[in-house]
Amino acid sequence: MRFLIMLEQTVAGFAVQVPDLAIVTHGQNIEAAKQAACQAIRINLEAYQEAGQEVPERQAIERHLKNPEFRDLLFTCVEVPKPKKKIAA
Repeated sequence: MRFLIMLEQTVAGFAVQVPDLAIVTHGQNIEAAKQAACQAIRINLEAYQEAGQEVPERQAIERHLKNPEFRDLLFTCVEVPKPKKKIAA
């Protein structure tokens, strides 16, 4: 599954947002921030699955690009494997 992330340089490294899942995390550099985002996305997707809920629908990337609040952020995408279906015990 592909997710848009937005990066912003801070004094401590890089803040990263996953707007479609309302996730915020950070890393000391861009690669660490991307890895933190991937881990947070996986945890979030597993939580939706365990709760039996649908993952929120992703918005078009263009919608985020056109948002003036995000104008100074760096945009990229990360790939996260779809959670495996749990087998009932």
